[in-house]
Amino acid sequence: MSWFGLALLLVGAYLAYKLVGALLKILMFVLALAGAYWLLAPWLGWPTVSELFYVLGPDFGGRRVEEVLHPSGIAGEVADRVVDGLVDRILPPSPEPLPGPASAVEPLPEPPPADAGQAPPAAADAPQR
Repeated sequence: MSWFGLALLLVGAYLAYKLVGALLKILMFVLALAGAYWLLAPWLGWPTVSELFYVLGPDFGGRRVEEVLHPSGIAGEVADRVVDGLVDRILPPSPEPLPGPASAVEPLPEPPPADAGQAPPAAADAPQR
């Protein structure tokens, strides 16, 4: 690699650093404007950020951002999108019906009482020391 290539590499890295810095400054300026609009819009009678996002943003099926991002609705929304019809597409429909509920379960009989004169089985099997 020549000196010219190294110089171009350094100039390119410097310009990339400056470009990222400028983009971050622009992003911070836009965030400051959005924050100021968020605070001043209700006082000035302008539409709120939520209303602007509702009109100009993505389609959420007629719901507002607050309704979509509500914690109780996030799990249901994700589950609907992930598994909606997935099982039906993967598995063919079952020809036989599922079995009904099981009949009542009978409890096991009580074990016979141990004799008073005999040691319990676990103690009798233990090695002597």
